[in-house]
Amino acid sequence: MGHDAQWHARISRVLSGALRVWGVSGAVTGDPGDADGFVVVPDAGPAMRVRHQAGAGWTVTPRDPVAGAAMPPGRHAGLQGLLRQLREDLAPDAPAGRLVIGAQPLLGRDQSGRRQ
Repeated sequence: MGHDAQWHARISRVLSGALRVWGVSGAVTGDPGDADGFVVVPDAGPAMRVRHQAGAGWTVTPRDPVAGAAMPPGRHAGLQGLLRQLREDLAPDAPAGRLVIGAQPLLGRDQSGRRQ
């Protein structure tokens, strides 16, 4: 069974935000060939397919920079391992650190949505 639209939007924001934090120019799109997948397309370098399978975790399939063919996928049980591999592949010079992933309240509003 596939994931819902909210899940896709949330993961897309996480991946796009990670690119920004690492200083990587590029885009994250849905994978047209896989309803549970994404394509990370850096401005410089080959695209990477990212896929989630419930119970099996995440796979990252980079493209060979010269031939363009898919290379063997990396497998990760959780989102943390996936993000670590993407940083190593896309921004090896970016400092290693933690990305804080979570909902954040809108500025100037309390938890109930009232202006402070």
